[in-house]
Amino acid sequence: MIIKILQGIKMSKLLDIDVNQQLIEVLGEYDVKLEPMEEYLFSNGMFPGITARAFEMEDFGESVVVQLDISMLFPNGGFVESFVAQGITHEEALSSAFQQFEVNVLHAFITAFWEDGKRVENGVGTDIWEINGSKWQVVVSNFGYRGVEEFDNIIDDIDTLFDIIENNIKSLPLTEEIYAVRTVYTNTSDGKKVSEAYINNEPFVELEEAVSKLGWRESDSFYSVRNLVLLMRLQD
Repeated sequence: MIIKILQGIKMSKLLDIDVNQQLIEVLGEYDVKLEPMEEYLFSNGMFPGITARAFEMEDFGESVVVQLDISMLFPNGGFVESFVAQGITHEEALSSAFQQFEVNVLHAFITAFWEDGKRVENGVGTDIWEINGSKWQVVVSNFGYRGVEEFDNIIDDIDTLFDIIENNIKSLPLTEEIYAVRTVYTNTSDGKKVSEAYINNEPFVELEEAVSKLGWRESDSFYSVRNLVLLMRLQD
């Protein structure tokens, strides 16, 4: 997934940087030990597999924009979480992208998939939802935030955002065994307002439209809010 505000930028090349080694180091800090098996990394040889790739999206001369893709592999599918960052060098931009991954998504992954991983207080929530007669283990990431505005000032009631996410998820038939629902709202520095929602990397149009209609703060400054909800079907 490439953030829509950057859709006009040509993805020029795959970076020749060992981002998987960085991924191993980041997860190792949380006691998740990864070993390579073919194209993915696995903990204790068990699913899910995980791998990273990085792309240069634009080179402005004085700075570069990169996209970091974190791919998750399951026996019957998978999904990708992507992070876009800008820096003076590729390494600086990647450091920012990995920081986004660590702050917003990694702890949800650890809670959902790696029980041996070290837990931290990072706003990750868990719940059991019943949808269409099935029970689901739900892991909810924190709201990953970037911007100069105070987080509490960008929307009147942040709980309304999660209520909309939850209600739209519960309206779906959900025929697969695992889902990742990503929601991103971005207010750009040039006044554009971009709402994005994906379920297993497919557009979730109803959720996207609902999020766009919330009472987001008008601002000339960039800010972005991101959330991830993981759902795993529980067996009876």
